[in-house]
Amino acid sequence: MWPWFFGGYAVFIAALVGYATHVALSRPDKQHRADAFRVLKLIWGTATGAGGLAAIAIRLHDLGLL
Repeated sequence: MWPWFFGGYAVFIAALVGYATHVALSRPDKQHRADAFRVLKLIWGTATGAGGLAAIAIRLHDLGLL
């Protein structure tokens, strides 16, 4: 039951990070780039923070690696 949830979570976070990175690197407007970098830092910090690490630990336990 749980493995599909964490796989979907990883894909969703990867898509958000990819889009924020694209905006941060490709926009000519300085304000848009600054906002995109802030969003990127927020998403990355949330995904790799306590909740993200707990999700990774649970997934590794389900796979028998932890």
